[in-house]
Amino acid sequence: MNWSRLQGLALKGILYFVTFYQSLPFFGSVSLSLLHSYISSSVSFSLDTIYLNWNSTFPAITVCEIYNAEKIWELSDSHFGVEHEMHIDDFISEIVFYRGVCSSCENCAQLRCPANYTLLLEVFRTKCHQLILNCSYLNELFDCCDEFLPVATEYGLCYSFNSHQARKVAHVQYTNSRMTGPGHLTFNAAADVQIYVHAPIDVPFQLSEGMIRETVLLGHFKELILNVIEVHNDESVQDLSLEQRRCRYGHEHVPDRQGIYEFYSYSGCVVECTVLLQLLNCNCTNHFMAVPGQNSLPVCDYRGLICLTKVREKLMSERKSCECMSACEEPEYNIIYNSADSDDEDAEDISKVRVALVELPTQRYVRRVAKTILDFLISLGGLVGLFFNTSALRIVETVFLIVRHRKTIVQWVQRIWFGTIKYLQIIMDQSK
Repeated sequence: MNWSRLQGLALKGILYFVTFYQSLPFFGSVSLSLLHSYISSSVSFSLDTIYLNWNSTFPAITVCEIYNAEKIWELSDSHFGVEHEMHIDDFISEIVFYRGVCSSCENCAQLRCPANYTLLLEVFRTKCHQLILNCSYLNELFDCCDEFLPVATEYGLCYSFNSHQARKVAHVQYTNSRMTGPGHLTFNAAADVQIYVHAPIDVPFQLSEGMIRETVLLGHFKELILNVIEVHNDESVQDLSLEQRRCRYGHEHVPDRQGIYEFYSYSGCVVECTVLLQLLNCNCTNHFMAVPGQNSLPVCDYRGLICLTKVREKLMSERKSCECMSACEEPEYNIIYNSADSDDEDAEDISKVRVALVELPTQRYVRRVAKTILDFLISLGGLVGLFFNTSALRIVETVFLIVRHRKTIVQWVQRIWFGTIKYLQIIMDQSK
């Protein structure tokens, strides 16, 4: 190899090195931008209006009994006797309709308080067949307690219609289509109740701002007319990571799951996160969450409930920081008509409730994959070609040439290495 050719190769190498060195920062920043765009913009929402083939989800309806002082007094007289101590009534009220505070538990250190909370709930909470009566869906009668199934909530044991969590089944039981028309449910309540209307995957929970909640007192009539906006997920969405789609499917539980609910939901995640905070602060959880046969969580006695009362504000603050994603299968329900609170003169001993969809929805949101890993690789490949005029074929060819001429390359590397060392030694000797 002559000197002029060697100079040309050296100049070419220097040119490549300088170009690579100057281009590398720009290449790195643009590559990171592509990666960030791929992760944060992998999912797109579009509006689908081809509504003829949809199955629209009828909401879950959860019925929870609320506090009734007269009922508590009457049952206390029959259970503990007419001459029972008056502080017992206050204690029972706070245990049976526990809302995170037990002020009367402070008296249990000096006064005798019932210790069997499970028995108190059995005696003082109304059973399903006594609470919910005369049920019909699409004007077809059904046994209320076959469909209104028990579900554990922060308000105690409630009864939920069309709920995944209550049925332990990961599909919707009641849907509406062109064949069925808009769904409507009617039933009677034999006590003061709180009605929650929510997605089938959800459960009622405290501070649930986005959930429809109505109080229906005994003898009143309540009618709710709703519309529904479905969110349909394309099959490819499930292949994305949680960070990309920013939602969880029902089978994707969080690591610190407490085993209270069968399927993941945002509301269930918040409840289980709160239970974990209770365990961390007081080494026990309230009697509503420790469900026999479902989980092995330690139940608070009156001392534990005093602890939970003291840290309630802290728990309510910390639960807002729970790392809970929204559920991917989560239709949204909005109130179109809400009847005014009024007495029903025809039914003094029961309340009448009607929940209906106003119409079959004509639009829904579809969650699709906007950018796949292939799109990212294509963009990155174009970027490499732009900055370095390189392709996968050229990289393979370079590896092949290096392997083919490895002996010559090694010889040149050795010459340059030993020549440089020898040159440095000569310079050092002359400097001495």
